[in-house]
Amino acid sequence: MKSGTGGRKLPPVSAILLLALMGLPILWLAVAALDTTGAGGLAAAMLPTALRETATLMAWVGVITGILGLVSAWLVTHFEFPGRRIFEWALVLPLAIPTYLAAYTYVEFLDFTGPIQQALRAVIGGETIKDYWFPQIKSPSGAAFVLSMVLYPYVYASCRAFFVMQSGSISAAARTLGAGGFRAFFSVTLPLSRPALVVGITLAMMEVVNDLGAVQYFGVNSLTAVIYSTWINRSNFGGAAQLAVMIVLIIGLLILLEQWARRDRVYALHRDSRVAPPREQLVGAERGLAIGFCTILLLLGFGVPVGELLVLAIRNLGPDAFGLTINAGLTTITLAGLGALITVIVGLAAARIGKSRAAHGLIRIATLGYAIPGTVLALGLLQPLGQADLWFNRMTMAMANWRPGLILSGSIAALLYVYAIRFLAVSHSTIDAAMKKRGDTMLDAGRVLGVTGWRLLFRVDLPTLSPALLTAATLVFVEIVKELPATLLLRPLGVETLATVVYARANVSLFTEAALPALTIVLVGLVPVILSTRFSDRR
Repeated sequence: MKSGTGGRKLPPVSAILLLALMGLPILWLAVAALDTTGAGGLAAAMLPTALRETATLMAWVGVITGILGLVSAWLVTHFEFPGRRIFEWALVLPLAIPTYLAAYTYVEFLDFTGPIQQALRAVIGGETIKDYWFPQIKSPSGAAFVLSMVLYPYVYASCRAFFVMQSGSISAAARTLGAGGFRAFFSVTLPLSRPALVVGITLAMMEVVNDLGAVQYFGVNSLTAVIYSTWINRSNFGGAAQLAVMIVLIIGLLILLEQWARRDRVYALHRDSRVAPPREQLVGAERGLAIGFCTILLLLGFGVPVGELLVLAIRNLGPDAFGLTINAGLTTITLAGLGALITVIVGLAAARIGKSRAAHGLIRIATLGYAIPGTVLALGLLQPLGQADLWFNRMTMAMANWRPGLILSGSIAALLYVYAIRFLAVSHSTIDAAMKKRGDTMLDAGRVLGVTGWRLLFRVDLPTLSPALLTAATLVFVEIVKELPATLLLRPLGVETLATVVYARANVSLFTEAALPALTIVLVGLVPVILSTRFSDRR
């Protein structure tokens, strides 16, 4: 179909429909934010505080993750020292730990009743908090520290990929001109790694904006926490919508920043593959510092949370803990399985639609839900789904004198919808990459042999894409298992997942009871980390 003036192809109806379905929450929030009736100036009153605390937290996390991720990536790619091969893949492990779990475990570990303060009191002979000084973990600075410990792998992975692809001739030239290791780092490596550094820091800051459980637990009035409080505690949808639109604008700026950095990165990554990045053998104190830095980073990011969960889970093993984990686990598996199936189907459809140049841009916009916090998406879906339920009940009453109730907004349909929006990018990117790599030769051969329509889909298309479909389903499944904000806000009455069980127990100071469900979430979260590590090693 062509336009009448420019002769350019118009986007297909399927691409427009997909964009409308995936973009419904944001469009609804934009309209709701314009209507200030009932908002009562709430957004204007709370916005300065929320913006200030969110910006401060993002800045601190950006600085800390930038330093930790850059230095660790520089060490494992430019130097040789004992344990380097292990650290190279192990430093990514903190990505398996959701931010809210890191918050709960660190509070248990560093709080007054935790092992660190107990040991400190035993040494100094103190009995109360007044007998000694210890930093308060439940604070904005504590939040910045804990979030940075589990988010630095975004910077590490981005910078490590850059360093591995960087030409070894650059470092060799710097050494030839007399630059030592540290001087070469500040004069050559750091300026060249700026695009990769910006990409990793941007992704970490987007996770900060998306977080709900950790910031609430630490008492930070971030935009996401204020939205939740405004909607749930004050029942002020208008004010919450205005704050949600502000988050969308911030996320948009971060996405533009990340894409701008990736544009520069293209020119920095070209290298002569015959010249591998050289590694300098570290000796003496420098070797000890490198080993110590990587060890402490891995312990703080992965060892402390997992170790604390293991201790608490073993200490509280029993029928109640197993029953709680099994009940919530079955619900989680059901939701994650259904959500992964629907999201992969939509991702496959999006990848097929996106082959058209006219539809490519719309599909890219439709997959931006992954960057939007789950709290915002849930807020944007509540009213339209409720309105759809109202219309459907009126129709059934008129036609059959029957009222089915809240079949969309009050059932798992709302959760499956928000999962499809939130994680479409994960399935689409995986399937689209596989389709481009496979090409259309096999499909053309099938058509020549008389296989068309549904037979072509099930006998040629899907079997050749099965590894990518399985990978996409696995990644989406794990993301849904870890997802908290959207599940917390849209779950039907009485439905509890592993994440919501942990959240509910932690907020009434009973996190110990939820240690086993929390450990289960971490173990499931290790799956994509292991898969991505193996894929990176093969490359």
